[in-house]
Amino acid sequence: MVYVICPRCKKRIGSYEIECLFCGFPLQTYLQDSGIEDLKKKIMCTRCGKQSNGLAGAVELKCDYCDIPMVQLMYNDQEFSKMYNDSLNGLAEKVMENLGIDTLELERMIQRKDPRIIEEMTRIKGGNPYVIFLKQQFPSTFDINAFEGREAQEIPRCPKCGSTNIKFNLEFVSWMAAQGQEPISDGVFKDNKCVNCGFKW
Repeated sequence: MVYVICPRCKKRIGSYEIECLFCGFPLQTYLQDSGIEDLKKKIMCTRCGKQSNGLAGAVELKCDYCDIPMVQLMYNDQEFSKMYNDSLNGLAEKVMENLGIDTLELERMIQRKDPRIIEEMTRIKGGNPYVIFLKQQFPSTFDINAFEGREAQEIPRCPKCGSTNIKFNLEFVSWMAAQGQEPISDGVFKDNKCVNCGFKW
């Protein structure tokens, strides 16, 4: 069974429900009006680029940032990822050559989320590669300001000092997602640590 997030009350409900069990939102009418027929296809906001990835075990149907319905694409997640990877063809080799690193070091830098990788890719491509890809995919709807605004809003920050240099317990987050729960544990487990000030939450 596929679960969705109710666009009105944000509760998780079955995609087959006629109405939301919690607030009465007309789910099937919304899906039909939004052109969402196959929840196995890629669902995303074509304005800001937010993806409905179902980390909480359910598909988001409305973009919270843009306040508009998500759009069902004609391809699934794997096909979308392949299209993006194809747009990066040859880029990894240029990054390694320019930075003077080998494949192993490139993989380590990607795992560490080393900012030099995206900086070099941006320099080579003449802009953020993902932004360029989204502009090509959605030329009439994609809005760079909405993308940047959403990205800035979603950057995790330390609640004590505001730093973005945070170490996450990714195994715990993955386990929570697999259980169909929200990844953040509301302070019950202190699995995040600020590298800047040492605060844990």
